Amino acid sequence: MQSFLKKTVYAGLTLFALGSLAAVNTTTANAKKHVTTKRVAKKVKKGKHTKKQTKVTVTYYKVHFAENAAYAKSNGVVSIMNKPGKLGNAKVVANKTTMRRLAKSKLPENVFHVYGMAKTNTGLYYAHVVTLGGKYRGWIYVGKNDFQYNLDNITKNTGISATKTLRYGANPSNVNVKILDKLWTYPKFSRYNARVVSHKKASYINDDFVVESAVYNTRGWLYYYVQDAKKKSVNGWIYSGCTTARNAKKDTKKTSKKNPAKTPTDNKQTQSNTTTTTPTSSTYNLVFKYNGNFVSTKIVNLSDLSVNGTPVVTPDSISKFIPSNYQITTDANAINTDGPMVNGGTAIINLNAVPATRLTIAIKQKDTGALLTPSSDLVTTLNEAGQDLLNQKLVLNGQSINADAVKSILTNRNLLSIDQSKLSTSGAGSLQFVGVDTTAVDASNPTVTLYYK
Repeated sequence: MQSFLKKTVYAGLTLFALGSLAAVNTTTANAKKHVTTKRVAKKVKKGKHTKKQTKVTVTYYKVHFAENAAYAKSNGVVSIMNKPGKLGNAKVVANKTTMRRLAKSKLPENVFHVYGMAKTNTGLYYAHVVTLGGKYRGWIYVGKNDFQYNLDNITKNTGISATKTLRYGANPSNVNVKILDKLWTYPKFSRYNARVVSHKKASYINDDFVVESAVYNTRGWLYYYVQDAKKKSVNGWIYSGCTTARNAKKDTKKTSKKNPAKTPTDNKQTQSNTTTTTPTSSTYNLVFKYNGNFVSTKIVNLSDLSVNGTPVVTPDSISKFIPSNYQITTDANAINTDGPMVNGGTAIINLNAVPATRLTIAIKQKDTGALLTPSSDLVTTLNEAGQDLLNQKLVLNGQSINADAVKSILTNRNLLSIDQSKLSTSGAGSLQFVGVDTTAVDASNPTVTLYYK
């Protein structure tokens, strides 16, 4: 199935950008870009009954799958090699015995992530794979069909076949919970880039959360997608056994009573006994990402995406669900769906941060932290530097400041050194630029703070 997914105020100079806000242009990826590497097959001594072997060359390609459509299971019939198997000196990484064991395994870490493709000059295709647990990595034969855009195109009964790492689950009867462990960007071993969320555990562990979605992994363990009831930026996935119902008796069908705080492990956690009833309502998952990183997941009704009676995912139909301070990218890969618009389906939406349209520049003395007041002629120069930042869209709402970009503009405006006579400081000489506050920009008061010493 799918992927689930869900500073100080300084006195300064206010600058206003001219014109309407424009979307950030990004370069459309060239989906067919590839690098060709030639390899020569191992030479065979000529004999009376030996035919001269053809040189084998391989072309390597990038693959283009939706986030939850890049996974496969072993079929147990082909070994994994350290290079496409028809090339000379290829070595076995995982033999057929190991692949048969992986084929029977339900452990999520034994699912393969497919992240590359190779084609030989003889028409054979190989997939570049790695198990989600990271133990096995290499190339595996997958037949004679191009699967660059769809794993379902892999020839049947070859090395691997497409699979889903997660399936839909019903929410608990009481969706208000306390959590007992750290949050993840995706359920562990369900995505190649699943990781602990960047927020510090101590900052949210005592908060109340709301369960917004539920999934089972390949072994039947139940995970919840939870949202902090007060902090909108704090959300993620957690094993259901690491939650406890708030102000209500815990639903024993969803979580084990014996050790609710225990995180599932391969050898110790038993399979959940939860039923897999699919809810009657038709929902759809909108997973938002910025620069490849998870931002949030919105679970919406298919009817909310309906245009003239038909559900569609377009910039217009999902506009009201886009996280604040973001906008959809303008490239061809802005929206990626995992198939038809059906109950439980998923779309991955790539975002750009919204550029600031006004800006406050504050100058501080590094040693004392004192706010400095510029002279009138310095104000003009700072206005020009601020306008440069806005024109080049270098100040993005909700994102940290790029210090190198700021320094480049200050260099162009001769602001790396400021004479003290132009600032509210005493003494001769000048102050040197030493850095910029890289705290995320507050959209309600976008500020760039420059430090001088």
